[in-house]
Amino acid sequence: MYKRYVFTVEKMGCSSSQPSQQGNNASGPRTAPEKETDKSTVKPQEPGASAVTAKDGDPAKKPLTEQQKAEFKIYLEEQAKLAKELEEKIKETMALLLKKEEAKVSPKDALKAKAIVGRIDMECPSQAKIVRIFTSSTFTDTKQERNMLMKYAYPKLKEYCRKIGYEFQVVDMRWGIRDEATDDHMTTELCLKELKLCQKLSTGPNFVSLLSHKYGYTPFPRVIESEEFEKIFNNVEDKGAKDLFQKWYRKDDNSVPPAYILLSVSTHIPDFLSEDEEKKKVAKNKWWEESQIMQEALSETAKKVFDKETARKYIQSVTETETEEGLKPNMAKDHFLWLNRNIENIEKQESNYALSRYIECTGPEEKIQRARQMLKELKEDKMKKTLDPSKILNYSVNWSDTGIDPNSSEEHKKYLESLCDDFVQHMIGMVEKSVAEKDKVTDTLIEECLQHIRFCQSKCEGFTGREETLEKIKSYVTGSGAGGNQPLVLHGTSGTGKTSILAKAAEMVRSWMSKPPVIILRFLGTSPDSSDLMSLLYSICCQIRRVYNLKPLPRTQNITVQISDFKLMMLKSRPNLPLVLILDSLDQLDHAYNARQMTWLLPKLTATTKVILSTLPEPIYQCFPALQSVITAPENLLEVPVLETTSVKSILNKWLEMRNRKLTDEQTQVILKGFEKCPTPLFLKLSFEESTTWTSFYPLEKTVLQSTVRESIEHLFEKLEKMHGKILVTRALSYLTLARNGASEAELEDILSCDDDVLNDVYMYWTPPMRRLPPLLIVRVRNDLSQYLVERGADGTRVLYWYHRQFTEAAEARYCSDPEQNKVIHSNLADFFNGTWANGTKKPFTTSSGQTGEEDRHVSAQPLKFGEDYNIRALSNLPYHRIQAGDGKLLEQQCLANVYFLLSKIGAMPLTATLNDFVSAIEAFPDNQLIKMIYDSMLLSQNGLVIDPGQIVPQLLGRLEENDVNKEFIAQCRAYQKTFIEPEERILERPGGQLIHCVAAHKSDIDMMDITKDGNLVVTVCQSDHEISLWDIKTGQHKRKVLGKKQCTKALFCCGDKLIACEMDKTVSVEEVETGKLYCTVNLPGTTANTSICVAGKDKCLLLAFTQTTCFIYDLHDNGKIIKPLLHPEKVKFGSISLAEGTENFVAVTDSDQQFITVLDLKSMTFMKKFRGFEIIYDEDGEEEEHEVEAISIHPDETHLAYTTMFTSEIIFADFHGNKIKNVPENADRTFRSLDFTPDGKHFYVQDSNHLIFFNTATLDEVDVLDHSKDLVAAKTVDMKTVVSVADDSNLRIWDRTRSKQTTTDSVDNNFSQKIKMLMQIWSLEPTRYIFVDGTAAKKGSSDRLFGVYDCITDKFIKIRTMVEFNNKRCKVYQIDATRVLVLLNRKLFVFNLNTMDIETKLQGFTGKYKSDFIYTPRNQLICHTKASKNLKIYDLSTGKVVCVLKAGQTMDVESFVVNSTGTVACASTDEGPLILYDLVDQKVMYTIPSKPDYDEFFGVYKWINAEGTRLIFSTEGMLPNMTKGDSVDHLVVWDIQNKKELFRMYDSVYQQKYKALKNMDDTTSVEELCQLDDRRMITLNFDNILRVYDLDTGKLLHRLEGHTTSVRLQLHEKSPYILTYGSFNEEDCIRLWEKTTYKQVATFSLDKTVSSFFK
Repeated sequence: MYKRYVFTVEKMGCSSSQPSQQGNNASGPRTAPEKETDKSTVKPQEPGASAVTAKDGDPAKKPLTEQQKAEFKIYLEEQAKLAKELEEKIKETMALLLKKEEAKVSPKDALKAKAIVGRIDMECPSQAKIVRIFTSSTFTDTKQERNMLMKYAYPKLKEYCRKIGYEFQVVDMRWGIRDEATDDHMTTELCLKELKLCQKLSTGPNFVSLLSHKYGYTPFPRVIESEEFEKIFNNVEDKGAKDLFQKWYRKDDNSVPPAYILLSVSTHIPDFLSEDEEKKKVAKNKWWEESQIMQEALSETAKKVFDKETARKYIQSVTETETEEGLKPNMAKDHFLWLNRNIENIEKQESNYALSRYIECTGPEEKIQRARQMLKELKEDKMKKTLDPSKILNYSVNWSDTGIDPNSSEEHKKYLESLCDDFVQHMIGMVEKSVAEKDKVTDTLIEECLQHIRFCQSKCEGFTGREETLEKIKSYVTGSGAGGNQPLVLHGTSGTGKTSILAKAAEMVRSWMSKPPVIILRFLGTSPDSSDLMSLLYSICCQIRRVYNLKPLPRTQNITVQISDFKLMMLKSRPNLPLVLILDSLDQLDHAYNARQMTWLLPKLTATTKVILSTLPEPIYQCFPALQSVITAPENLLEVPVLETTSVKSILNKWLEMRNRKLTDEQTQVILKGFEKCPTPLFLKLSFEESTTWTSFYPLEKTVLQSTVRESIEHLFEKLEKMHGKILVTRALSYLTLARNGASEAELEDILSCDDDVLNDVYMYWTPPMRRLPPLLIVRVRNDLSQYLVERGADGTRVLYWYHRQFTEAAEARYCSDPEQNKVIHSNLADFFNGTWANGTKKPFTTSSGQTGEEDRHVSAQPLKFGEDYNIRALSNLPYHRIQAGDGKLLEQQCLANVYFLLSKIGAMPLTATLNDFVSAIEAFPDNQLIKMIYDSMLLSQNGLVIDPGQIVPQLLGRLEENDVNKEFIAQCRAYQKTFIEPEERILERPGGQLIHCVAAHKSDIDMMDITKDGNLVVTVCQSDHEISLWDIKTGQHKRKVLGKKQCTKALFCCGDKLIACEMDKTVSVEEVETGKLYCTVNLPGTTANTSICVAGKDKCLLLAFTQTTCFIYDLHDNGKIIKPLLHPEKVKFGSISLAEGTENFVAVTDSDQQFITVLDLKSMTFMKKFRGFEIIYDEDGEEEEHEVEAISIHPDETHLAYTTMFTSEIIFADFHGNKIKNVPENADRTFRSLDFTPDGKHFYVQDSNHLIFFNTATLDEVDVLDHSKDLVAAKTVDMKTVVSVADDSNLRIWDRTRSKQTTTDSVDNNFSQKIKMLMQIWSLEPTRYIFVDGTAAKKGSSDRLFGVYDCITDKFIKIRTMVEFNNKRCKVYQIDATRVLVLLNRKLFVFNLNTMDIETKLQGFTGKYKSDFIYTPRNQLICHTKASKNLKIYDLSTGKVVCVLKAGQTMDVESFVVNSTGTVACASTDEGPLILYDLVDQKVMYTIPSKPDYDEFFGVYKWINAEGTRLIFSTEGMLPNMTKGDSVDHLVVWDIQNKKELFRMYDSVYQQKYKALKNMDDTTSVEELCQLDDRRMITLNFDNILRVYDLDTGKLLHRLEGHTTSVRLQLHEKSPYILTYGSFNEEDCIRLWEKTTYKQVATFSLDKTVSSFFK
C-alpha cells in the first residue's frame, strides 16, 4: 500500500535510505559510464568551496579559511533543519495514512487488537456489568414518584439485572445526605461526580429525569475563581451582602488558578453540627438567611457584570446542571429517560404552601418568572430538542389540594402505577439493547486484558521518579544487562510502590524496545482469572495463542497439562514480535496448585521473551524464597529502594498538578519531614490526600501529619466517620474486613440494609418508603477509599477488599477487636448469604424512637444455584460465617447437615473446601456429634465424591448407622428427589472404625510413600501422573505438590525431615519441606535403569546411590557434595531393583538379582562380606529355585536385620554377616511383600495381599491385622497407633489403631450368603427380578459347584442344585436364553435347563481349543468353532447334533465370529486373513473381504451385523481423514453386505486431534468393544475410557459418554431405559447409570471394593 522512508541527518549532511543508483559508490567518487567520458560533469559548488584548480585538472586541496568553515557550518545546520522538517512532514503523512487504515477497522475490532497485545496507551471502555442510573429531580414535587420507583420498580429491575449477571444501582442524591456534607457545601460536587461515574460505568440507561413544573434550588457556589469573584465582589451594591461575602469567602492560593473558597457553615455557626436539635434548627435558619442574601446579590451582580452564558452558572438550579451533564453529546441517545409529568393548569392555581412544593409561586414575582422561564428553556430548548421522542414518557394528571396523593386520588394512584410499569419496561428495553451490543463483542479474554490495562493506567496516573529502578528494568528488557535469560524479580515490603513501578514499566516497555512487543500484564488478585494459578496460566496461554495465531486449546482441569502448555507458550515469541510478561504481586496468588512454590515458572527464557515479577520478600509468602532458588543472576533480584527526597518532592508536585492544587513552602516541608520519618510511598500517598484539604490560609499549627502509616490510616478512618457517620462507616468497614474474601458493593448495600443500627442512624434525615440503605451512602464511602480498595476476584465474581495489608490490619484493630460484636457481624453476613431476609421475608425492626414493625428489605436471593450456575459466593461464605458467629445449630440446618448444600458445594468447588468447613466446625463445636459423623463418613467417601458430588446421598446412607443423633439427616437423605444408586446391603466401610481418612490422592496408582519421623507428614509418588505430593497426616489434607514433573521413582525424607529427596531420571532433586525451595540437585552416576538410592546417616543426611559395583555417597548437608565412591570388594553388582535400607550407621542392600545381601558400615566406610538371603532349593524335577529377597529392614538398635521373600513368606532375622538368629516360619498361604520395624523396634509389620500384619519382635507373635479393601502397595507407622497405607488404587488411607474395629458390611445372614461362598458368574433372567447364579458352595470344606435361580425381591433362592460333575474350575457357563445355560467342560458342551435344573442336552463332538465364542440363534441353533478351529459348525439344540460345518477353505484359524440377532448371517475373522461372511439359512459361505489394500491385517477384531443381514460393521486400524501419517487408530467400517462395498466409517477425529495436540500418548479413540444400543444406534467402548454413540444410518457421532477414568464394562438390556457402565480398575471402581435417550448421566456409585470381590 505504501512504504516507510526513514531520513537521517548524518555528521556531514543529509542522506536518504533510498537505494543508490547503479554505479554510485558510497565510499568513493562517482564514476561515469564510458560513453560519457568526453562530457564534462558540472557539480554545484558548496558554500565556502574553493574554485582553484590544480595543474593536473583536479580541484586543489587547500585548507579552508575560518570564514569558510563558519559558512559551511551554517550550511550544514540549514540542511539539518530542512531534513528535520522533511522528517516531521513524513511522520505526519504516515500518521494520516495510518488513521485512514484504522478507520477502515471497526472500533470494536481496533479495541480488541490493541488490548490483546497489551497497548497501555489505549482508551479502555468500561467492562463493568453494572446498570447504574442517576435519578435527577427536584425534591419536594417528586416524592411520590421516587417512593413508588424505589418500592416497586427498582426491586424488579434489580432482580432482572441479577438474572442476566448485572448489578443494578440507583444514585438518588435527594436523600441520605448528612449534615457534614452540607456543612462543607459538597452536595453539588458529589452529584456531578456520581453522575459522571454512572455515565462511565453503566450499561444502557444512566440518567433518569423526573423534571416537571419546579425549576428547583439554585446552589450557592463553593468555589469561585478569584478573577470572577473579585469582579462580582467589586460590583455588589448591598453593603450587608458585601460584608457576608467577606465573612464567608477566603482566597485560596493553593488552588490553581487561585480561587475563593466558601467556608464551612460550622466555621461561623458552630451549632450547625450540634447534636441539640433546637440549636441545630436555629443555626440552619441563620445560614439559610445569610446564604439567601448572598445568593440574591450574586445572581443580580452576575447578570450585570457577565455575559448571559457566564452569568447563567450562578443562577441556574442544580437540577439544570445535572440535566445538562446528562444531555451531553453521546450521553443522551441510548442512556437518558425523561418521565415528564404535566399537571393540568397548575400555573393557574392559587399560590399556597402545597402548590409551592410543585412549582415556584412564592416570593418576588421577578424571581418566580425567572425560574419558570429558565425551566421552559431547559425543557423546550435543551431536553426536547436533544432527546429522541421514545425516551420521553409523557403523563398528564390533575391537581389536587394535597398535590400528588395516591392515597386520596384514584387517578394519581393509577398514574403512579402506570409510571412504574412504563419505567420498568423501558429500562429493561434499554438494558437489553445495550447488553446485546455489548455481547456482540463479549470476549472474556479481551475483558481480562482490559481489566489489567485499566488498572495499570490508574497506577501510572501521577507517577514520577524511580528513574534508577526503571533504568534497571529497561536494561533487562532491552538485553543490555546481565541475567537476561531469566525472569526479573522486583521485591520489597508492603507499601514500597512495587505495583506502581511495574505499571510504569509496562507503560514504557513499548518505547524501550526496538520491535513493538506483546505485553501480557496481570496484577494478580485483581480479577477472578488472575487469582488462582490454573485460571491465570490458562488466561495467559489463551492470550499468547491468539497473538501468535496458534490454535486454541480447550480448558483443562489438569494443572500438570496447564503448566506444560504455559511453558510451551513462553517459547513462542519471535524476533519481530517479542514477548514481555509482567506479573505483579505473586504473593496474592491463591495457595491452590502449589502456586507460590513457583515450579510453574520457566526459569530460563529465550532471547525474545522477558518476564518481570514482583512479590513481597517475607518467607511466609513463599514466593521470594522459591524464586531465589531458581534465579541465579543476583542482579535479577531487584529490591525496591527507598525514595530519595528529591524524588518525593517531584512526585508530590506531580500529584498536586493533577488535582489543580499546590502547597505553600511551609506545608511542603511538613510533608517532606513526615516522609523522612516514614519513608514509604503509601505514607506519602496518605499524606498527600490529607494535604489536598489544606488551603493557603489553613493555620500552620493545624497542618499536622501523622507519624506512621497506621496513624495516617486511623486519621483517614476518623475523617470518614465524621463525614459519613460513625455507625455507617464502622459497620461497612467491619463487614468488608470480616467478609471471608471481601464483598461487592451490592452485597454491602444489602447487608447494611438489614442492619437496623445503621438504618436508624441514616433515617434521622428522612424515612424512605422502604426500609433499605440509600444506595449512594455506601458509594460515597467507597469513593473516599477508592485509592486503597481494589476490585479482585473471589468465588468467581468481583469483590472489594483492602489493597494494602496495612489497611487490613488497621481496620481489624479499629473495627473488629470486639469478639462478641464480631459474632454479630458474622451472623449478619451469614444471614445474607443464606438469603434469610430475601424473597419477601420481612425483617423485624425497632426504630430509634422505639417504634416496632417488620419490612421487606428487598435483598438479593441466595439460592444454591442461579440457573445452571452454582452460587459460589453463598457456598463459600455461609458455613464460614456461621462458624465464626458461633451458630452451630444453623450451621447444621443450613450447611453441613443439609444434603442439598453439601451436594452443591461439592459440585461447585474442590472437595477439600467442604472438608475444611467440617474441620473448622469440629474445632468450633467439638461436642457436635452429627457434624462429626457426617465428616467421618465423607472422609471415607472421598473417592466417590471427587468422581461425582451426587454420590453424597448414597455414600452417606451406605456408611451412617441410623441413631437418634442422625435420624433426621438420614430421613433428609431418603427424601432426596433425584435418582441414586443404593446397594440393598451395606458394602461400604462405616465411620467409627479404624479407617479415618480415605483420600483420593492421585488419578492413578500410588507407587511408593515415605513418612516423617514424627509421623506428621507423608509423601506419595504417582509415576503415571508424574506427581509427588505432600500430605498432612493429622488432617488428611493435601499440603502441596513437590517439585518436578518428570517421572519420579522414589521420594524420601532426609536431613531431619527438613528436606525431601526425589529421584527423577538421572538426578536426585532435593527441596525444603516447609517452603518447597530447591535445596540442591545431585547428578547420579550411570542411568536410573541400574541405580538404586536410599538415605542414611545421622538425621538421614547421606544420600547413597548403588550402581554397578560401586556405592556413591553424597553429603546432603553440603549441597549434595560427593564424599567418596566405594567399590564393593567382592564386586557385588547393584541395580535399580536392589533393595537398600539405611539407618544412622549402617546400610543393608541386595544385589541386582536380590539374591545376596551386603551391609555397609558408614563409620568405617567399608562393606561387610555378602551373604545369600535364602538357600537354593530344588523342585520335583531337580531344577534350582532361588527365592529373591522381597523386603529388608535394619532393626533400630542396629545389631541385626530382617528380610523376607514373597515365595514362602519366611522372615529371617540375622546379624550383618548373615548368621541366622531366628525366623518366622514359612507360610504357603501368605505372600509377604514388605517388612518394616517400628522406631522403637518392639514391633514389625509386613504386607500380605490386602492385609497389613503386625508382629511382636521379641516373641514373633502376630498381634494384629489391618484389613484393606485392595491389595497393599506400602504402609508406614511410627507409633503403632496411626498407620498410613496405599493400596492398589489412587487412595491414601489413614488409620487409627486405637479405635475399635468395625466390619464393613452388615452381618445379615441372608439366603445368598448361606448358600454361596464364591460367586463365579451372574446374569439376569426374565422377569428381571430373577438372576442366574453360578458359584461355589458356602459349606465349610466344600468346593462343590452350585447353579441356582435367585429372587432379588425376596432375597431367596427359588431353585438351586449342586453340580458335582462341574466342580472343575475350568468349567465355564454361558447364557443361551431365559431358561437355558450352556456349560463348557473339557471342550465338551452341555445344555442345562433352569426349569428342570438338570442337563437337557449333551452336544455332539468337541469345540475349538481355547475358543469361547458360542452364539445362540432364534432358530434354536448354536454356532461355535469346530474342533480344529478352522471352521464354524451349527448345532441343533433340540437334538444336540451338528447340522452342518461352514467351510471357507482358508488355512488360518477362525479367531472370532458374530451372528446377527435373527440368526441369518454370520461373519468370522481370521488371523491375518480375510473376513468371511456366511449365509446361515442356506448354510454356505457368501464371500470374503480381504484385508488389503483397504484394511490392516488385523482388521475385524470387533464386528456386528444388523438384524436384516444387510450391513456389517467391523474394526480396522488406520489413519483417520485429516490426520497425519503415524496416527493409526482402530475405528469402524460400515459395509454393505448385498452390494459388497464400504459405505462409510465411524470415528472421532475431533478427540483424536485433541490428544495429538496435547501430545497425550496414553489416550486414543481406538475402539475396544462395540454393542448395539437399538435399531438405529451403536455404542462403542474406547481406549480413552469414553463411550461413543453413533448413528447406524449415517455414521454420525451422536454423543460421548464421558466420566470414566479406567477401562469400562458395559451392560445393556433392551427393556431398560438405562445404560449401565462400570469403571473396572481399582483406581476407579465406579458404577454409572445413563439415560439411553438423552445420554444424561443419571447416577453413579463408587465402591470400596471391586465388583468381583463382593462375595469372595
